[in-house]
Order: sequence, then structure tokens, then C-alpha cells
Amino acid sequence: MNWLAGTLAAAAGLALPAAAGGLAIEISDIRSDEGRVMVAVHAPADGVEFPDEAGALAGAWTEAASGTWTLTFPDLPDGRYAVAAIHDENGNGDLDTNLLGVPVEGYGFSNDALGFMGPPAFADAAVVVAGGTAVARVTLRY
Repeated sequence: MNWLAGTLAAAAGLALPAAAGGLAIEISDIRSDEGRVMVAVHAPADGVEFPDEAGALAGAWTEAASGTWTLTFPDLPDGRYAVAAIHDENGNGDLDTNLLGVPVEGYGFSNDALGFMGPPAFADAAVVVAGGTAVARVTLRY
């Protein structure tokens, strides 16, 4: 599963519309200092399922450090956004899975939303930015 790596690459080339607010993202329960933690902010897009890279608006990554990582995207227009994050512990750019397709590295979504047999729906992970700075919390699951 390399949806987040592709999302980060796609988001890097996008220009954001005029800013109205920000989105602070708190990623918690990072279990080790190995690899890197990657995050992508998605906007709703017709015909695009979350977290497909076609809905990616912004992305960032950092070297992993156990505990919590907080970052802010300060220049987002008012709207609804969903966040996807992974802890790529082995640094290969993918969210590694076992033979059944179950992730073996950390992953999480805003609102700690869970999906059934895959990622959650955009609506379940959505956070509203309406001026000021909204907060999205993501607890990584391993």
C-alpha cells in the first residue's frame, strides 16, 4: 500500500488557494525512532475515494521520533479536510502489509476514524477549517 507516498508526491506540486485558516495535526503513539512519519491532507473531490492521491492538497514528513509529532498547515481555505498518516518504519516509502493486506507499520486518520477492511470514509475523518486553526488528532495504530 503506497497511497500516502504517492499522495505526498502529488501534493508537493499543488498550489493552495487563498488562505483562510489553518490545520494543526497531532500525530500520537509513534512507537519508535525508526524511519519517518508521513502525513497528507485531503480535500473532498468528486469521484475520488479517500485517501486517493487525487484528493491530496498538502503533505509533509519528518524523521520518526517516538511519542507525538505536531505540525500545522497554516494556509488552508475554509472547508473540510481529512488527514492520513503513516509511520514508514523501514523507510521504503510504502505502508507495508502482511499477506492478508493488514498493515504492519503504523497508520491513522483524523478523528481516529476507522474503516472496515480499508481506510475510513472521508466524512468520518473530516475536520472543518473555518478561520482560525482547527485541530486534527491522529493516533497511529500498529
